[in-house]
Amino acid sequence: MINLTEWERNNFINTAHMPDITVIFPSREIYFSPEILNVMRLNIETCPKTLDQWYELCHPEDHMKLSKLESIIYGHESTFTLTRKLYCGDGYYRNFRLDGFVQRQDGKPVKITGTETLALSAWLANAQEGDRIECTDNNGIIRTLEAFRVQGVMMLRDIGEIEDMQQENLRLRREIQRRIFSRSTFPVILPEDYTEGTLIHNKLEDCINSALNVMTGNSQLKALRRSLNETSLMIGIAGLTSSGKSSFVNALLGERLIPEQTRATTNIPIICREGEFRSAKIFYQDGRSEEIRGAELTGVYMKNAASESFNPGNKSGISRIEITIPGAMIPSGICFVDTPGFDALASSGGAALRNVLPELDMMIYVTPVRARLKGADYEYLRLLMNMNGRIVFVLSQIDLERDDSEAGQVIHSAHDKILGDINAIRQDMRNFCGTDFDVIPVSSKNALENFYDKKSQSWIDSNLEDAVNYFEPLGRDSFTRALMMRAERILKLVDGVISRREVTGSSRWRLQEVAGKLRKILSVNSGLSEIPSGYSFSESVITPKNQGKNLLSSLITSMREREFKTRFFELEAFRNKKKAVLLGAEKIQSMKLFSRLSHNLMLETMPDGGVIPSEWLCTGHVMPFGCVRVPVTGGAENILIAPSNVNITQNVDWHKLFNEYVPVVSVDLARVDSGLSDLVNSPYITGLALNKWVLSFGNAGLFDTRQIDLVSQVPKRVNEFVELNGLKSPDWFIFENYKIFSV
Repeated sequence: MINLTEWERNNFINTAHMPDITVIFPSREIYFSPEILNVMRLNIETCPKTLDQWYELCHPEDHMKLSKLESIIYGHESTFTLTRKLYCGDGYYRNFRLDGFVQRQDGKPVKITGTETLALSAWLANAQEGDRIECTDNNGIIRTLEAFRVQGVMMLRDIGEIEDMQQENLRLRREIQRRIFSRSTFPVILPEDYTEGTLIHNKLEDCINSALNVMTGNSQLKALRRSLNETSLMIGIAGLTSSGKSSFVNALLGERLIPEQTRATTNIPIICREGEFRSAKIFYQDGRSEEIRGAELTGVYMKNAASESFNPGNKSGISRIEITIPGAMIPSGICFVDTPGFDALASSGGAALRNVLPELDMMIYVTPVRARLKGADYEYLRLLMNMNGRIVFVLSQIDLERDDSEAGQVIHSAHDKILGDINAIRQDMRNFCGTDFDVIPVSSKNALENFYDKKSQSWIDSNLEDAVNYFEPLGRDSFTRALMMRAERILKLVDGVISRREVTGSSRWRLQEVAGKLRKILSVNSGLSEIPSGYSFSESVITPKNQGKNLLSSLITSMREREFKTRFFELEAFRNKKKAVLLGAEKIQSMKLFSRLSHNLMLETMPDGGVIPSEWLCTGHVMPFGCVRVPVTGGAENILIAPSNVNITQNVDWHKLFNEYVPVVSVDLARVDSGLSDLVNSPYITGLALNKWVLSFGNAGLFDTRQIDLVSQVPKRVNEFVELNGLKSPDWFIFENYKIFSV
């Protein structure tokens, strides 16, 4: 904003149709225009009502500027400019510039009118290279500006045109990719293990033929015989309609070839591979096939083909489509098969699904975030497990998860939410079948949008590369591995017929002979049918050990901590027992720690009527004495919560209690001296001389690396206190609280 004379400021602000901010004196009531409320992400109910409440939105670093403003208001100046950071309704601080005018009567302020704008100059002064800000130009168009450094000077550039050019470049690259691969035939590429696999293939074909002589017309066995000619490992992508199956396939291909969000697209299986040539082969139910290539293969073509197969009057009878895309994120030796959505199948779609399932060597089951498994999921999973027990879950749409912030602090990160979704699926499956399954989170949207920018953070956050790396080892020895998986399915099918006594006499004997041959094949090649296990979505999960009892390093790592309960029970004091008794001069400090731990323990309820200061609380099944039981699920650890020091009324054998429960003493990090003084007068201090114990500090978020000097003397004070009182040296535990129960 240009500099204005006092007369210009006065006339401009007072003649404006609606000033951004108006303050009335002496009540100090404040009023905001709808425009500034929108910019600050506030509404009429949540906005400040007085000047003092408005001051509270100011960043603590700018409080001195508010004192200067007060001196202007009650001084003699009439105009002012104030640049500072304000807390907005979405949990972020933004730089604003206020140009105001103070109207006076008899020297006293009666009214302030002002215009509030996002301060680009102030924002740029504090920006880092690459930071972005949105603003509106003179034509009312929202532009995105990016900070960049030139010869040591920070400047702004409009990146809207740059992003438009990048999108156009991406579109052209994909168009070129479609056009340059125009050969009409697939090269015949056999896997390295083809020679060894041929021998196994012949043995399996003999077993199937022998079994079919007894199990005449068995559709699953016929499908398994068809699958023997497939040299790649076939991984099916399954799930309910709109779960994200087709989006996941498109993310692997790097383009939207498989139409999304329509039932027609999933009515037939679509087999996808990575290869040298861009082509698609359409197979018909009458045995015919045709091929398209190069630029002819488009999303429109695929949509039309899928729509034709979905039409009940369709005479073409398309049974499946096989496509090959150069540069696709599909490991060598593997093909992915997009299958029909289970809960929205027409009769033909149901037949197509049941025809292709026996051919699939393993399954990827796609389910979106924030959705626990439903009845239709369990019905489909039961079908898949009966045919093929190898299932890996993909948690789709993880880009929908966002950090929850409060007062500028992240109280529940998107990463933690995704971990919660993963654990929910695993728990649902444990309840369903008693088995653990791997769950891989993926954002197909971010992966597809950034497919040609694999160094971008959005691509990394999509986690698609991690998912592909999970399956990549299966591509090694793929032909033999696939045959072993198919042999297991044949054996399962044959054993089922034998155990159900569906055949008798010589037929039963012949099937037993087939089963014996299959077991021999599997024993010779044992291990090849195994799939990866133990996948852990651990990016940015930090679980530090308590090394050297360094308070400052613990303080810094606590800001990044995710697995809170894990970090707590990995302290040295808990090596031989997983029970804790939470102590402290103020019960609220213990409740802060308990609040954090109970998130991972899945706290259900607190006792009715709140918490009485003199009561002992217990989360375990076995209580050492009379306590109020706090019901929890999902964790076996016993936690005792003691009353405040002054409210411990009953006689307690502290030595006996500390032999069973690790004492955890909570002290306010901002009031260490007074906290240690309270500890001296506590009834349990003598027990700390004989037992390992933990010194816990909450509210660590009040101290970041810029203010670390405020607590740099804490270790020295604590060490002196421990030595003076003859106590055992404690373990440190430092954390930031984000939920406090009322006490």
